[in-house]
Amino acid sequence: MARSHPEKTNLPGGAPRLANIQALRAFAVLLVVGVHLQFNEALYSAQTVLSPWLYHGVSGVDVFFVTSGFIMVYISRHRFGTASNARFFLLNRAARIYPPALLFTSLAVLGMVLAGSTQKWLSDHNVLYSFLLLPQKQQPLLGVSWTLIHELYFYLIFAVFLLGRFRHLLVWLLVWALVITYAHYKGIWGYNPWSLIAFHPLTFEFILGALTGLVIVHFRPRYGGLALAVGIVSLLAGAFWIGAPVETDYPTGWGRVVAFAPGAALMLYGLHGLEVSGRWHAPGWLVRLGDWSYSLYLSHILVISALAHIWAPFARPGIVDNIIFILVALIAILVFSALAYYGFERPVLRLLKTAIHRQKARP
Repeated sequence: MARSHPEKTNLPGGAPRLANIQALRAFAVLLVVGVHLQFNEALYSAQTVLSPWLYHGVSGVDVFFVTSGFIMVYISRHRFGTASNARFFLLNRAARIYPPALLFTSLAVLGMVLAGSTQKWLSDHNVLYSFLLLPQKQQPLLGVSWTLIHELYFYLIFAVFLLGRFRHLLVWLLVWALVITYAHYKGIWGYNPWSLIAFHPLTFEFILGALTGLVIVHFRPRYGGLALAVGIVSLLAGAFWIGAPVETDYPTGWGRVVAFAPGAALMLYGLHGLEVSGRWHAPGWLVRLGDWSYSLYLSHILVISALAHIWAPFARPGIVDNIIFILVALIAILVFSALAYYGFERPVLRLLKTAIHRQKARP
């Protein structure tokens, strides 16, 4: 294989900042926001502005999973081979995931208390598991954090891979894929909430992202524009292949992976190829939105729900009222996520990473 291509380094481990990948995260989180705005409008209004086809914005989660696999390979490629690196990888990932998740799960519980719906929600959920992001029969109290349970599983398995050598990563990824396939063939993947996560088809999206990372690490990306265009078409084709969400049960397993994972991987490859070739760099505002994407993802349903309760007494029939609510909600979501990112997520992450680096520097 060819050597890794030289690039400007801004991140630890020899990795550049990946501005275009941050822009892809911004695109992904806006897709998810579109889903919940459409769902909220359809729930409370007979006349709607947003199309039911927006429900295919759930593909933003698939983009996130593919991107996550890529990022893990890209930033960790020089950190294979020791238990210490695997341990600090997990500490860094925990520092990244848990503080915002704990904050917004707490806000979700507070919202339930204020709305007087604790009996409805808390009695049927394992509250501790929701905070710790562990698998359970019900959705976690902060609904969107189901994806974080998958992410933590990805990180745990990847940390095991870090114990070995980077050149063996391809083999281990393929073994992982075979194990998941075998579990489905034997019918054991749905045995309990833990096996549902361990052998879920969505894991293939993380694996595909990691494989894309291996390709990019060893071969300079080419034809970025073409790959991006084909990826967008593939994502749209996946939505049409699934069909109108109002007419069919939405797939959560293999069908979803087939529909959206290839397009997500091609978009990622294309955007990175455009960046390293210097042909296109995402505008600063879009990269900044990508920086906020984690806080935005976790908080947007809370913002929509709070606004819907405030809006309800003043709502009027007709689409004008809907348009105003959608615009107000979008502005509120962006403002709140920026405040959460700059006021909580980023400073807390810096503090935790400083503590981790100090511990790593100790003899």
